[in-house]
Amino acid sequence: MEVIRIAESLGEWFRGTIIFANHRPPESGNRLHSILAGRARIEVEEPEDEDCLEKSTIYVGHASDTVEVDGAEFDVDENTSMKSRLRRIDDLFASVAESSGVDAVGVVLSGALSDGALGLKAIYNAGGYCMVQDPEHAEHDSMPACALSMVPDAFVGTTDDIISKLMEISMRRNQI
Repeated sequence: MEVIRIAESLGEWFRGTIIFANHRPPESGNRLHSILAGRARIEVEEPEDEDCLEKSTIYVGHASDTVEVDGAEFDVDENTSMKSRLRRIDDLFASVAESSGVDAVGVVLSGALSDGALGLKAIYNAGGYCMVQDPEHAEHDSMPACALSMVPDAFVGTTDDIISKLMEISMRRNQI
């Protein structure tokens, strides 16, 4: 799974804030949080409403929550509607674009349907950096393909390429 490889690859020096959003039924709990907490070398947390975003931290929202960013804080709402769950990545990315502008980074990985494409476009329009897993290397190619149709200038690569780019961005920002 791509998110596990990404989490395992980020060393203690990584100063970014990572928020993983995916599609899971509300009753599935937060198994991804438990998996990443046991494998990542940086902190892994489940965001709560009004928590401050911390650097060097991976956040994994609960399956029943809609997670967005408002300035330097999380806006977390319990929302189990199918409509909300199917666009949670768009909503998260749009909030990150609004809150972080040119400092926003969005990554769309393997997945079905089109969630993430509109949100990635919002990050692009805000001047942020956009990455998309190469659809040829994705287990499910529709999310990456839709994202590329909305943001054709996005960086496209394998999971390893995306990891390298995240590290490069973090190192460059640490020097500023």
